[in-house]
Amino acid sequence: QHSTALCHCHAAADHRTTEIAILSEQLHFTMSSPPTIASSLASKKRKADKVAKSPINIKKHQSPQKKRTVSIRVEVTPNNPEYDPVVVSFPRGVPSSVTRIDSGDATAVEDLPRFISSKLDASSSRGRRIAGQDDTCTYTASAAGRGHDGRLTKAYVCIYDKKKRTLRMVPAAEKGTVFALEQAVKAYTPNVAHGSMLIGGGQTQQGNGGEGGNVKSVISASDRVAMLVDSFGSKSKQKVMASRAANKVNIHSVVGSGAVMLKSVTKQEGISIENKKGMEDGIKMANPNDVAQEQARKKMLPHYDVNADAPAKVYDAQKIAGDAAWGKASRIVDRVLEKNAESVESDWIDALLGTKGHRPQSIETLLKSIDISKKSASYRIKVAFFLYLSLKFQYKIQRNNRGIIEGTSLDDCISGLHIPHEVGLRLLELFTTEAIGGKEHTGYIVSKQQRHKLNSHLLILYVIASGKKMKVPSINQLCKDMKLDDKEAMLVLRAAGFVVKKNGTGDIGASLSVPLTFPPPMRGKRS
Repeated sequence: QHSTALCHCHAAADHRTTEIAILSEQLHFTMSSPPTIASSLASKKRKADKVAKSPINIKKHQSPQKKRTVSIRVEVTPNNPEYDPVVVSFPRGVPSSVTRIDSGDATAVEDLPRFISSKLDASSSRGRRIAGQDDTCTYTASAAGRGHDGRLTKAYVCIYDKKKRTLRMVPAAEKGTVFALEQAVKAYTPNVAHGSMLIGGGQTQQGNGGEGGNVKSVISASDRVAMLVDSFGSKSKQKVMASRAANKVNIHSVVGSGAVMLKSVTKQEGISIENKKGMEDGIKMANPNDVAQEQARKKMLPHYDVNADAPAKVYDAQKIAGDAAWGKASRIVDRVLEKNAESVESDWIDALLGTKGHRPQSIETLLKSIDISKKSASYRIKVAFFLYLSLKFQYKIQRNNRGIIEGTSLDDCISGLHIPHEVGLRLLELFTTEAIGGKEHTGYIVSKQQRHKLNSHLLILYVIASGKKMKVPSINQLCKDMKLDDKEAMLVLRAAGFVVKKNGTGDIGASLSVPLTFPPPMRGKRS
């Protein structure tokens, strides 16, 4: 019965028989070496002897059996490059056949990888190359065979025979080199037209030998993406890649081929509908002021649909809140409405807004105006509840004149807002900037532009919660709760495409109509 292990020990010029004391499960051994003649190596030998004499303690469970001492004869095999064992490792994981053998599958022995050892250079005695393969992968490794002769520590393969009580130490090949195998999957043939690896922007390189030499194919990065999507991508992604490939114009048909280009333009061949429309509209030059105004508008306003056919479809409260925050607010509202349906005496408004703390009068009046028996009531209540949580966020900012939400971490800042975590995360993402002092997180800052953006979102959410008609008779109470000037609120809604009017009693009404139109940019006064 044999047991094999890989160990390191200090080797000397001569090797003698060594006594190894096995105490139950613990192994202690020392190695003695003859004295050397060179005095310059005396210090090194003393250090090596100290290291060799130190016991190797392996902590295991205490055995109830008595300790016994067994004498073992150690045999050290001299170096033999032709027959020394090769030690390999699998950095990327052992082959599946090995794990199958460990699990008890006897048929996996036939699937083990087969290896071939050869010289790295036929004209040199140093260096070795290891190559192997199985059904799915190939394994390769090599060693140059230089710079190992001066080491004091070498690698040995140890074979212990329990019957003969001998420990045979065989030096590993290439002066104790552990060959780390590079694993690669065998040749993969992608689904490419005509069986060629050269597609799209790929190029060919001529090998040595001129025209008769080998031709190597080089695949571009975009072609690699197309191959991966074709093999592993979803159907929708494959459609996108197919549409992108259909809109690609061959470079040889544009550069250096005037007749082909002229024919394509005159007959409109090989051009998609979008490109054709872009060529027809190319005469109309865009006004740079309009482009800048549109970019600034998208930064300040929520996502809007210019082509919407109904006022309620221009702005979407769910897109404003985000999926996570909207889902959290929806679940809270659904639970409150379910409890209200089970008990007639329950007040769902108090359950939603709470009986303690500040309750904005505008939100309470808005919720009382909603008839919960209608189908649209649930959506309006959810929008109003998300608006209520956003107002609590605004109150937190207003109480701090510097516009800073302090906290040592993101969770710490959100807990100080006293709103659900998903909602707080969305509001911090939309209306704040992370503040970092030195290397530490100090909180979040709300700039003047971000406050203006927050005001526009709150006003638009209030109109959405008022109904599908996107019309509200008065925003005065909301402006009081927001501590927002009436004139500034009118300017914000007009910039969002609303029609804002103030009647004789001072009530400010707002309405939205389609098609969506924005006012022209305001010009500053001349100084």
